[in-house]
Amino acid sequence: MAEKIPPGSSAYEFGDVTVNLHRPASFTPNSPILMVIHGRNRNGDEYRDYFAAESEARGFLVVAPNFSEAHYPHPEAYNYGRMIDRSGAWQPRKRWIFPILQDVFRDARERAGSRRDRFFVFGHSAGSQLVHRMATFHWLDSIERAVAANAGSYTMPVRGVPYPFGIDGIDVSDDHLRELFARPLVILLGDKDVDPDDAHLPREPEAMAQGAHRFARGQRYFETGKKEAQRLHTPFTWRLAIAPGVAHSGKDMASFAVKELGL
Repeated sequence: MAEKIPPGSSAYEFGDVTVNLHRPASFTPNSPILMVIHGRNRNGDEYRDYFAAESEARGFLVVAPNFSEAHYPHPEAYNYGRMIDRSGAWQPRKRWIFPILQDVFRDARERAGSRRDRFFVFGHSAGSQLVHRMATFHWLDSIERAVAANAGSYTMPVRGVPYPFGIDGIDVSDDHLRELFARPLVILLGDKDVDPDDAHLPREPEAMAQGAHRFARGQRYFETGKKEAQRLHTPFTWRLAIAPGVAHSGKDMASFAVKELGL
C-alpha cells in the first residue's frame, strides 16, 4: 500500500518522477487538488512552495511533479510533451508525457485518501507549454480547469505550420479543434513579461513569428484560437487573464492562478 502523505510539505518518488506535495492542515478527503507544472529549471519543489501559503489558507492539496533533465531532456521530452524526438520524428502515443500526469494524480489521490476524481492544473513557462499542448492533443477528462501561464512559444491551432509551433504533421480534425476551443483553459499572462532579450525565450523563426516576447505571444495564441473558433462556428470558452505588474515569475503568478482556478 502506498505511503500516506503527511501534513505540510513532503516528496516521494514515483517511477522517474519526484512528486512534491503540500498537504494543508485543513485537508479533507473532499478538498480540491492542484497539480503544479514547473518551468525549464525542473524545480518542482520550489513550485510547490510557491503555492504552500495559498494551500494552507484555502485547503487544497498541492501536487508538483518534477521531471528531471536526465529523464526528460529539454525541450522535446518536456515542453513538447515527448510527442517528437530530437530529430523531429513522431513518437508513439504511449511515450507521450501527458498520461504520466494522470498517473501521478491517481497515485497522489490514493496516498492522500482523497475522494476527488478531478483536479486543477497550473503550468508556468515550459510547464505552460506542456499544459497547453496537453489541452490540444491529449486532454485528460479528470482535469477541472487548466491555467497555462507565460509560455515562451505555442502550438498555434492552425494548419500550415509544423509541430511544435502549429498542427501540421499530426492528424487534427476540425472536430478535434472544436473540442479544444470548448475546454476550460485559461491563458494567464504577466503584463511585464516583455523582455525580447530574455536568455530563455525561444528564438526559432516560427516562435519569433508569434511575437517579440511572451506577453505578445500569449495574446496572439488566445486571439488565434478565438479566430479559428469563429471560422468553425463553434463556441470558444477559453479565458485570457492578465496579471498586472508581473514579469516572468512562477512565484508571482501563484495567487493569480489560484483566483483564476476558483480554488
